[in-house]
Amino acid sequence: MRPTPRTIKLGLLLAILAFIPSIYPSVLPLWLALLVVLLIILTRDAIALSKVSLQAERSVRAVLPHLAWSDVSVRLTNNQTQHLSLTIHDMHPASCKTQNLPIIEQLAAKSSLSVHYKCQPMERGNVQFSGVECQVTTALHLLARKLLIDTKSDVRVYPNYRGNQKSQLLSSKQFLDKLGIRRLPRQGEGGDFHQLREFRDGDSIRQIDWKATSRMRKPISREYAEERDQQIVFLLDCSMRMRHQDEHGSHMDDALNAIVLLGHIALQQGDSTGLYTFGGIERWIPPAKGQLAARRLVQGLYDIQPTLEMPDYQAAIENLAAKLKKRALIILISNLRNEDGDSALEALRRLNKKHLVLMVDLREADLDETLAIEPATPAQSLLWASAEHYALTRKRQHKLATARGTKLLDVTPQNLSANLITRYLAIKQMGQL
Repeated sequence: MRPTPRTIKLGLLLAILAFIPSIYPSVLPLWLALLVVLLIILTRDAIALSKVSLQAERSVRAVLPHLAWSDVSVRLTNNQTQHLSLTIHDMHPASCKTQNLPIIEQLAAKSSLSVHYKCQPMERGNVQFSGVECQVTTALHLLARKLLIDTKSDVRVYPNYRGNQKSQLLSSKQFLDKLGIRRLPRQGEGGDFHQLREFRDGDSIRQIDWKATSRMRKPISREYAEERDQQIVFLLDCSMRMRHQDEHGSHMDDALNAIVLLGHIALQQGDSTGLYTFGGIERWIPPAKGQLAARRLVQGLYDIQPTLEMPDYQAAIENLAAKLKKRALIILISNLRNEDGDSALEALRRLNKKHLVLMVDLREADLDETLAIEPATPAQSLLWASAEHYALTRKRQHKLATARGTKLLDVTPQNLSANLITRYLAIKQMGQL
């Protein structure tokens, strides 16, 4: 309990008035009376505040999307017979940003009120709202008491899946164009032969069956069924290579968002999706279909954070090969460095013997920005030369990887989702898996 600014002002005023009795001793009893009255009022206010007890109940979703604003409400109940003034602050996780806190409200006797604010989680994983802190004053506003009401809420912060609420539109070319995804496979251009039919306007020349055309003496096209029942397995690097941060998040955040979105699209296409992580965190989610598979994928990766360990590509490939028997499209997401080159290339070579591999090498946006600036000082020239050397080394590694059969996607994290979905749909269209 502590004095409010109003009490401090009254005390200062009384102290200033104390010089009057030194000049006019006859007013000393009046000054002492004022002092006693103030002390009595403060005592009664302190007793009233000591009896105050509040009840609090927080309403927050059990799952919050990463880097998105969500609503939180707190309901406070006053069972006392006196009016209270409150300054309310919810004890939110330290990793969350908030809007509209603290909140100043009046709470009448024997009543309740609900307050609302917005919360934006800046980190994925398990977080906790630990309690509600209230600074309470009575109607006199002379003393303030701080109350900490214990009301815990355990919350999970998932990768931002709100974009997937529009997943029913993912078969729409306009929606995919908005995402930056170039096109969907045309119906009838999958990899599994379905039937022969007459040539139609818009059919590709590649669809023409020349033998049937010769026999029937009219253009005949092959029609293909959309490829389904394929396995898509994400091989995610969780090592220190994925700790790079930029203005909107880490490489890991962008990778998880892309996995969630592509996993949802792959399930819509009839494929199975799975996940294996390495680099300090080893998790295995076997490929599966349906909504249950989508939930398992999100629940298996929402709390993954990059570690301080070095990546071991060879061990990751061996462990994955022991778990995955059927041929699959394996999407390896990492951020290669010069010292990883030989180990990663050998691992990719071994993996290519049985599976189709798409190597996603995340490129820092800082690299593109540095190379785009014309150096004007010796320091800038040195930085530009270092960036150019690093870029050339990456290109050499990429050429070696593609020469051994690996498909490559060199992309900045911000463009990862759109480019990865585009490449997946292209692989489906060409029947490469």
